Amino acid sequence: MTTVTIVGCGVIGAMIAYELSKCELSKYELNVTVLEAKSQPAMGATGTALGVLMAACSSKAKGPLVKLRLASLSKYDRLISELIAQTNRDILYNRNGILSLYRSPEGKSKARSLIEIRQEQGFVLQWLDQAQITAQFLLWQTDGGLLSPCDRAVHPTQLVHALVEAATQNGVKFMWNAPVKNLEDLTSDRIVITSGLGANALLAPFLKNRSQDILQPVGGQALLVQVPNLNLQTIINAENEDHSDINIVPLGNDRYWLGATIEFEPTELPREANVSLLLEQAIAWCPSFNQAKVLETWAGDRPRPDGFQAPILGFVPEHPHILIATGHYRNGVMMAPVTAEITRDLLLHGKSDLPWKSFALTA
Repeated sequence: MTTVTIVGCGVIGAMIAYELSKCELSKYELNVTVLEAKSQPAMGATGTALGVLMAACSSKAKGPLVKLRLASLSKYDRLISELIAQTNRDILYNRNGILSLYRSPEGKSKARSLIEIRQEQGFVLQWLDQAQITAQFLLWQTDGGLLSPCDRAVHPTQLVHALVEAATQNGVKFMWNAPVKNLEDLTSDRIVITSGLGANALLAPFLKNRSQDILQPVGGQALLVQVPNLNLQTIINAENEDHSDINIVPLGNDRYWLGATIEFEPTELPREANVSLLLEQAIAWCPSFNQAKVLETWAGDRPRPDGFQAPILGFVPEHPHILIATGHYRNGVMMAPVTAEITRDLLLHGKSDLPWKSFALTA
């Protein structure tokens, strides 16, 4: 029997546990345990995410990361259906696509060229002019936008709780309030590190040639607002003039998530200035947000690789019994399914057909 310990139970750890549990643990002689330092899952970076699954309309056109994002997106519809059928849990899952709004000529030009590239990759995008947007989505302050019917959004914490329940039913063991301070204290045959910023301290003894942490915290925050009579169902991603962006995620009952800021300087979160900033950005795109009532604010740090491409996947150099699946930055929920598939392949076979090697940690 091969013992596998997953350290961390955000969306990545929970998804890997669920993926392994579908392998029929007895067939592969796996004993899988998940250790989470907090009292319940999804209390770190996952709990601050909006769950926007932006792959087809992402501005980056090609490359290994794009291939993985598109592959991950293609798994979501079936994944959500499987989880709901097995657990009978409600998972808020928006299938109405993403409308990307642009103002700059450069942004609009890139969006138009993306249509042809995605068509070759099997994804259909549609350019809408201002009149078409107004007819379908009411008044938005834009000259045009890119509609991606195949992109999605999912409620991150609802997703993680469903993954934990399904994996538990399939034989995975979860332990809460179980912090890991030293990997050498674990007697498991295989260890998978998914613990976000907590991975720095765990991996430092194995990366003695590095003088700094492999992950840095990048702050971000978001709002839950109520806007009467907006009746928006499609997710909105809008590129601001400073090239930052804002996501607007419909939740039903006139409620919307707005987010998320990117803050590289250490600061106390949430910042009231950024609460105002998000509202101002939303109003600039849609005047209806003048009527927004802020119901809740939240904030947290997201793990961003320092000196490596995000995310970090694969084996720890010279320690093949330890695998890493962390540092997804703003794409943890988006890339969770494909990350779980790669990790499963590496655990069971030592290799994967998916393009993971360019994300591997180097000595």
